[in-house]
Amino acid sequence: MSIVKITNKQNLDELVAKITLRLGRKTTQQEILDHCVRLGQDHFDELIQRINPIPVFDDKKLQDIMAMRAKLSKIKWYPADREGFINEDDADIYTK
Repeated sequence: MSIVKITNKQNLDELVAKITLRLGRKTTQQEILDHCVRLGQDHFDELIQRINPIPVFDDKKLQDIMAMRAKLSKIKWYPADREGFINEDDADIYTK
């Protein structure tokens, strides 16, 4: 048996109450957490997205990005004149 700290215990209590009303019987927090772990295993990719909302690149997404990069690399770029910058040093940042 492990002790787990829950940041918002009220959410777990509300879940216990909803499940109790739906099933008509009291379920333990341990029983609910066991089922939540199984749900996490069954829906692993969705769990990862909820934990870390930063998208994970697959091969197709990476190929699309590389194709767009190749397409945009053909656009001509003209350096700005030094008069348009507020500081003299700004030209060094933007024109090299």
